[in-house]
Amino acid sequence: MWEVDTRRLAGKVALACNILAHEGQGDVTLGHVSARLPAPGRMLMKAAGWGLEEVSPSDVVELGYDGHVHSGSGRGHSEYPIHAEIYRAHPEVGCVVHTHPAAAVALAARGETIRAVSHEGVLFHGVPVFEETTALIRDAATGAVLARTLGGHRAVLMRNHGVVVVGETVEDATVRAILLEKAAAVQLLAGREAELRWSPAEEIELKIRQIYHAGNMEGFFAYYTRRLRAALLLPPG
Repeated sequence: MWEVDTRRLAGKVALACNILAHEGQGDVTLGHVSARLPAPGRMLMKAAGWGLEEVSPSDVVELGYDGHVHSGSGRGHSEYPIHAEIYRAHPEVGCVVHTHPAAAVALAARGETIRAVSHEGVLFHGVPVFEETTALIRDAATGAVLARTLGGHRAVLMRNHGVVVVGETVEDATVRAILLEKAAAVQLLAGREAELRWSPAEEIELKIRQIYHAGNMEGFFAYYTRRLRAALLLPPG
């Protein structure tokens, strides 16, 4: 049963990578998706050296929170501490996405956070901006600072670097990553933060309940899966 569950989860991680690439979040061989495993201190993660669009289940490795590869033929990404330290600090998180989407990077470079300018923005209104470093996160101490910066939010913007998005499931985190980039793109079109008008707090919570409930999030992931398969001319799965 354990092996079957692990293979199924590896398939979800690979599919998440492919969807994110198709939705414009690929960056050569950079960026990664991981999923927490039930075994303490273990996770599945996209292997290094592959573009998000290239990843198959065989390109997903099992890592310890110390970066040691326990199974799989690939090597781990050097930024595994992003994932490991978030899993350590936030037991409710089941998946971590780290990508370098253009609009979110540009917005954080202006010193701004996401505001509830669009439907998507309500999910990320006021998310923190990680300012500790703009370099790669390759050690546990810096990863722990990132995890603390994330706090109870769904995402964190990393100044001059990228984004980290989390969810209870692979599906949830993947959809959130796509929605975060759309929120950032709309906000850039709308102008600088000082000029913006956004939804009031009570309507932010209302719109989250109306639009981004669990059923819709699952449906959105299914839509992105169909969209990917149609682009690849694959039959329905």
